[in-house]
Amino acid sequence: MKIFRQNAFKSGKRSTLKTMFCLLSLGFSQLIVAQPVLAKDQDLAGQTVEILAADEFKLSAQFSAGLATSGGVLLLHDCQHALKDFQPLYSALAQQGFFLLALDLRGFGSSQSDIYSHQNIRQQAGDIVSYQGQLAALMLHWQKDVYKAYQYLQRAMKNNQAISIVTSGCSSNQAIYLAEKVPVKSLVMLAPELSYGDKEQFKHLADMPIYLLSAKHQIDAMLNAQELFDWNGDMHSILQIFKGNTSSYNLLKHQSYLNENIATWLHSTLKN
Repeated sequence: MKIFRQNAFKSGKRSTLKTMFCLLSLGFSQLIVAQPVLAKDQDLAGQTVEILAADEFKLSAQFSAGLATSGGVLLLHDCQHALKDFQPLYSALAQQGFFLLALDLRGFGSSQSDIYSHQNIRQQAGDIVSYQGQLAALMLHWQKDVYKAYQYLQRAMKNNQAISIVTSGCSSNQAIYLAEKVPVKSLVMLAPELSYGDKEQFKHLADMPIYLLSAKHQIDAMLNAQELFDWNGDMHSILQIFKGNTSSYNLLKHQSYLNENIATWLHSTLKN
């Protein structure tokens, strides 16, 4: 009888432990399922896509699909770089789960041809006046090109969510032109290069969140950022001025937390 009781006790103990193990395993498996799936490196890098411009010029862009209910972000580079140079910012934006489209502006990066090439303009221009004139002629195409990029992103999203735009330097006016034509949720302008006319057009836009960043001794960009911030009435707007004469590209490169700051700020504006 004593032996029987010992065996029964051991059998019951094993059964209890087995039941506890099964419950723990089930709970752990449910916990794993409940955790968000982090994007893989290849997802953050996006895919190269081709956008046909209004004049049938082929524009190159980088696209990442976002979460089903996420908003979109259109990213434009400056006149000293191409979209490949803004990969840290692109990755930070992709990690937020946005639908993301980064455009190589006509004449830059992979959106170049024999006719449209910033590199050729720099090499062939005899002086600064010639360079500025040829660059201005190239930039006349950008307004329609950026609108085509916006339409591409909107179609890819398929969810009617809002779209924000990130610009840098010479592309900053494209955010203003686009916002005059279509609803834009929020703007990011890094070291904005704007004419008097551009700033007057901005003042006719409805207030929206805007993130402005510049170095203090990039005088024109800093004054532009200050003027736009003072005029804008949205409570979510931000102005960041950094000491020195560093370009916005180098600010993002050497103070990498700024990429995450911009991405997080955009996420908050696209949720509201």
